[in-house]
Amino acid sequence: MSIRLESTTKLKLLCSLLLSFIINVDCLTMSTGETRWQLFNHCSNAMLQTYLGNINARGSSLRLCLTDFNVKVNRLGMLQLQHAQSRKYVCFNRRKRVTVRIEGDNIRCFFIERLNEQGYTEIESAWEPGLFLGFNKRGRFQDPTTYHKKRKCFYWTKSERFVPNSELHRCARQQKKKLNHNLTTMPSESFYRNMAREQLLQRIRATEDGPYNIKNFTTL
Repeated sequence: MSIRLESTTKLKLLCSLLLSFIINVDCLTMSTGETRWQLFNHCSNAMLQTYLGNINARGSSLRLCLTDFNVKVNRLGMLQLQHAQSRKYVCFNRRKRVTVRIEGDNIRCFFIERLNEQGYTEIESAWEPGLFLGFNKRGRFQDPTTYHKKRKCFYWTKSERFVPNSELHRCARQQKKKLNHNLTTMPSESFYRNMAREQLLQRIRATEDGPYNIKNFTTL
């Protein structure tokens, strides 16, 4: 009887250790600061943001306090989107609608990053495969059942920004740089987003269709 109790105790301990190993999340954080993401939606042509407990895709890239997100990735490759200012998590609710929560341990708050053939990022729910995060032209939540009809509303471009520890708790609007009108006009943000996407696609093509792919070798 004592042997069975001892084996049961060991089994429970092993299960608890395994569970903590899976749930344990590593944030993209360094000792000198942390890396934050901004997500640009290609249907609303604006950034994902949260404001007063609401979430939409009408944000400006200059409003860092509203559009910055910390990204936490666990050992299974699932990620969490935590708003950098409010520390609330982006989640799906039971009705498969997007919301924000103070605690993000629920499986509905975990996502998987997908890269499609066009070079855009798609954010899929880890809770239910095939459930993607999207927003319409007005920046409002897009019904996930329209994924195949309105695919563009589920396209994202991700940009990363490193924030040093000295600026982590600052919440001020990013100032626009004054340009000298006598100089050549600087490219727009969309130009840089498209350039980054093209570079990513070139890497994919070099890997999949390039001359160094073993599938492309011809036998003599």
